[in-house]
Amino acid sequence: MDKDAGPGVWIDRALFCALVIGATAVSMAATGFRFGVNNNVFHIPYVLDYASLPQFRDDPVYRSLDKFVSLAWPAVRLVSTEANVRAVFLAGLVLGRLAAFAALLGFFRLNGLSGRWALGAALAVVAATPWLAQLSVIGGHGLFIGYFTHSELSWGPLLGALVAVQHRRLGLAGLLCGLTFCLNFFVGLWLLAAIALPVLTSVRGWPVPAFLARLAPIAPIRPAAVGGALLIFLATASPVIVWVASTLLETRGAPPFDYAGYLRLYFPDHSLIDAAPGTELLEFALILVAYGLAALLSRAPRFWMLVLAGWALLFVIGAAGPYLVDSKLLFNLNAIRSVGFVQFVGFGLVILAAIRTLADDEPQLWQRLAACLVLAELVHPDRQVFQLLAVDLLLAAMLFGRRRTTGLSAPLLAIGYGALVVLTLVVQFSAAATWSPTVLLRLVLLVALGGCVLRGWRSLALALVAGLALFNVATLVKWRIDGAAQRSAVEAPFERMTGWVRRSALAGPFLVPVDKPHRDLFDDFQLEALRPVWVDWKQGAVVMWEPAFYPRWSARYAAVEGLRDAGQFLAYAAANDIPYVVLPEDIGDCGGARTLYRDGGYAVCAPAIRAPARR
Repeated sequence: MDKDAGPGVWIDRALFCALVIGATAVSMAATGFRFGVNNNVFHIPYVLDYASLPQFRDDPVYRSLDKFVSLAWPAVRLVSTEANVRAVFLAGLVLGRLAAFAALLGFFRLNGLSGRWALGAALAVVAATPWLAQLSVIGGHGLFIGYFTHSELSWGPLLGALVAVQHRRLGLAGLLCGLTFCLNFFVGLWLLAAIALPVLTSVRGWPVPAFLARLAPIAPIRPAAVGGALLIFLATASPVIVWVASTLLETRGAPPFDYAGYLRLYFPDHSLIDAAPGTELLEFALILVAYGLAALLSRAPRFWMLVLAGWALLFVIGAAGPYLVDSKLLFNLNAIRSVGFVQFVGFGLVILAAIRTLADDEPQLWQRLAACLVLAELVHPDRQVFQLLAVDLLLAAMLFGRRRTTGLSAPLLAIGYGALVVLTLVVQFSAAATWSPTVLLRLVLLVALGGCVLRGWRSLALALVAGLALFNVATLVKWRIDGAAQRSAVEAPFERMTGWVRRSALAGPFLVPVDKPHRDLFDDFQLEALRPVWVDWKQGAVVMWEPAFYPRWSARYAAVEGLRDAGQFLAYAAANDIPYVVLPEDIGDCGGARTLYRDGGYAVCAPAIRAPARR
C-alpha cells in the first residue's frame, strides 16, 4: 500500500476508475451486444465442444476449430456451459472494453491531457464517435463492435504497449506485445511492425543510418534493454508461437491451390485492396492525413509519425503481397486489416489534439473554436467522407496557427463560428431534409459550446463536449433499437424454423441457400439448428487454418451458389444424396418432395434419395 498517497490521490484514482467504467457503459450502450453472430458461429461450437456431439462426429468444420490460434478461446472454454455461454461472452466483451478504456485513459494522461473534465470529455468522445465503432473503412477489421471476439480483447494491451514504448518501459511493452500476440497472433505482428521504427531509431550504439538516428523519438535505449524486452515477448508469446508452428506443420501437406482466388471467392474485403471501393480508399487517405496532422499536434510528433510509418509499410506489403506471391502465411496476416489500428490510434490522437487545444492556455481563441468543430464532426452519429475532410482542414488550420498569430476579434470569431456550425449542420442533414428537434438541440449545444469557449468557461465547455457525445449515443441507441426491431421481424420466422429442426430427430446434412440475399441468415443455420449443413459461405473461413478443406468447400459452394429455384435445389439434393433441403419462400416450395415443415416463409423438404450423404 502506498503510505504517501494522500486523500486527493485516492480521490483521483477513484475518479479515474469511475471515468473508465462510465465510458465503457456509454460505449456498450452505443454498440449494444449481440450473441451468436458473425465469427461467433465458430467461437461458440469451440467453447461448447460441439465437435464431440454425435451429429458432428464427421464434421470437418467443427473438428478443425482446435487449429484456430488464440489463447482467448481455451480460457473461455474453461468456464462456458450451454446455460451460461451468452453471459460469458457478454462479460468478455465488457472486460475487453474496460481494458481498452483504461489504456485510453493512460494514453491521454501520458500524452499531455490533464484535468478531470478534459479526461472525461476525451473518453466520452471516444465512446460516442462512430469512427471508433463497428468496422474499419478498409479491411473490415472490428473496432468497438457489438459482439465478443478475441480481436476486441487486444485493444487494451496494444495501446498500452505503444504508450509503454513511448515512455521507454520496454519490459512492460514486451509483456503487452506478447499478450496481444497470444490473443491474436497477426495483430501481435502488426504491433511489432508499429513499434519497430521508434525503437530501432533510438537504440544507442547500433549501426543505424545517420538520417534515421536523427529521427529518434525517445531518449537513447541500450541494446540490452531491447534484448530483454524481446526475451519477455518471446516468453509470453511462446504458447501461441508453438501453436502456430504445430498448425503449420500439420497442414503443410495440403494440396496447393490459388490462394488469391480463394480470398476473392470467400472474403476479398479482408485481404485484397482492389476489393475496396474508391470511397473507402478516399476515406483511408483522409484518415492517414488526420493521423499525421494530429501526430504533429501532439507532444511526441516523431514517435507517433514513426508508428504511422511502420504501419504504412505494413499496409503496402499487405496490399501488394497477394499480387506478387502466392503465400498462405503472408495472406493470413491480413495486413490491409491493420487499417483498423491506424483508424483506432489515429482518431485517439485526433481527439487528444482537439481536447488539448480546447482546454489548454496556449492555443489562440480561434484554434479552440476550431477544436470544437473537430469534436462536433467526430461525434456526429453518421460516418461520411466530408466529415473527415472537414476534420483534416481544421487540424491543418490548427497546426498552421501554432506558428502564426492573428488579431481576429471575439465578435468576428463568434460570427464565423456560428456560420460554420450552421453550414456543418446543413451539410450533415441536407440529405434527410428534416430539421427535427434533435437537430435543433444539436445546434443549441454547438452554439453554447462556442459561447463557453469565447467566455473562457473551459470546464463548462468540456462538459458540453461530453453532453454532445452523450446526445450522439442516444441517437445511436435509437437507431440500433429501430434496427433491432426490423431485424427481429425478419429473424423470428427463421428462429422458429431452426428451433423446430433442433428439436426434431432429423440428422442432416441440410442443403441451405448460400447466395448473398440469404447467406447472412443461413450462415447461422448450423449453429442455431445444431445440425450439419452441406455447405455455407461462412465455412470458407476454415480454409485459413485448414487449407485441405478448400477443394471440398469451393466445389460445393460454387455449385450451390448457382442454384436459383426450388427445382434446382431439390435436383441437386437428390443427385448428392442430401436428405433435407431448406427453402425460403422467395426460392420456392417443396413441390413434389415431401414437406416436413412449412411456416413463416420457410419450408423443410425431404427429396427422394438413395441414402443420406456422408459429411
